[in-house]
Amino acid sequence: MDGLLIAPATRRQALIASACALAILLTLALAAPRAHEALPAVAPFMPMCALTVFTTSGIAAFLLGARFAATRAPMLGALGGAYAFTAIAVALQLLMFPGIFTRNGLLGAGPHSAAWMWIFWHAGFPLLVIVAELVRSRASGDTSPVQPRMSAGRGWRGWRDWVLIAGPALVAALLGVLVAQVDMVEPWRASTTAPTLQQPVSLTTHLVANLAGLAICALNVAAIAVVLLKGRLRLVLDWWIVVALLASFVDAALNTLSIERFTLGWYVARIFSMLAPGVLVCVLVWEVTTLYRQLAEVHASLVRTSARDALTRVYNRSYFDTQFLLACERAAQQAQPLSLVMIDVDHFKRYNDAYGHLHGDACLAAVAGALARTLRQGDFVARYGGEEFALVLPDTDAQDACAIAERARAAVVELMIPTPAASGQITVSAGCATSSLADATVTPNALIEAADAALYTAKRAGRNRVALADSNGANGAASLASPLSSG
Repeated sequence: MDGLLIAPATRRQALIASACALAILLTLALAAPRAHEALPAVAPFMPMCALTVFTTSGIAAFLLGARFAATRAPMLGALGGAYAFTAIAVALQLLMFPGIFTRNGLLGAGPHSAAWMWIFWHAGFPLLVIVAELVRSRASGDTSPVQPRMSAGRGWRGWRDWVLIAGPALVAALLGVLVAQVDMVEPWRASTTAPTLQQPVSLTTHLVANLAGLAICALNVAAIAVVLLKGRLRLVLDWWIVVALLASFVDAALNTLSIERFTLGWYVARIFSMLAPGVLVCVLVWEVTTLYRQLAEVHASLVRTSARDALTRVYNRSYFDTQFLLACERAAQQAQPLSLVMIDVDHFKRYNDAYGHLHGDACLAAVAGALARTLRQGDFVARYGGEEFALVLPDTDAQDACAIAERARAAVVELMIPTPAASGQITVSAGCATSSLADATVTPNALIEAADAALYTAKRAGRNRVALADSNGANGAASLASPLSSG
């Protein structure tokens, strides 16, 4: 159960990812010519986008870390680190941004610290994706990120594994400290090397911003190329990483075309900044949902299998013990009768000794099938032990229970299974017991004892017949034998 993310991509999944990639590029083509077009200022839009990127990147890092913990696939850990880096970087950028929490920003930030964190955020993500692809190739030697752990001393082991995730997050935090301190000590130098997002844009700032934006765009293109070369789009993961990198590329490209706030390019860029981590989160959540559904199906299958007798395919003794107790409780609560029919294959030991265990097993399976075919909806048959079966009949009085038991007896006769016994063919004997609505003290064990006593009354009376426990059957008696038919 490898899950969706690291499974080979199907044609349908490839088409969906391709459609998303084309939609991203089409959006860039439509927005680029109008990137400088001013739009109404929505002051909360930027912090809202930053919070969304922080949240989705954090979720992506957590889910990828969880998959890494389960598979120990280095690439998943490195990708988790890329998103952890993004989450820390965007959080620091938001805290340092002037005018959001304080006039000059928090953490001792200077006027250009937020701009530098934006550059580190957008450059760091594609760089770390490239690292993840290189880690995959180094760790596994092929394009699959899922490989058994390597031998001791050569592979990714213990705490070193988690450096793939914790390392980039720590780097993002250190970069935040660096830009805050450098900008605070030498603001004049920062103003000539970093684009400002808060003040009117100077020619120098515009030039530096363009250079930084072009470098980031180039990093995203390089990362896409590395994914295509290393992964060859074999896995679902490869397709959606490419989509995320395309979204990051469009974000950087539109910011390069228009660094002024509240322009069309600025708004669309921030939408794609949210899409870059968001698209993988959607795939990861879908994977969790898929895995949960598969797990539920496997669990249900195991429950069904564990409840069935391996030989006869009817319910087993464990299922009978649990469900008969529940049936007794429901009958008492709803003031309804409950009948139990105990059935035993006549002279089965003689048949087994004469024909062998293989034929004996086939005989029991055939008898179980015949018994199951006589039941109504809501009834069930279980193998009680050896050649003995139990029919549980909810909301069934004694007369109807005897009629069902007789149909079961006749169904076995119709099988025409030959036997060395005097009857010439396999038959069954049955004992019926019904809970008395007037006696609230009837217990499951008492009803079993009554049906069992009636069964042995039938066997003593000549077998191949049905016996009914009398009104004292709840106390284990079976004083009345009802030979509905003789063999």
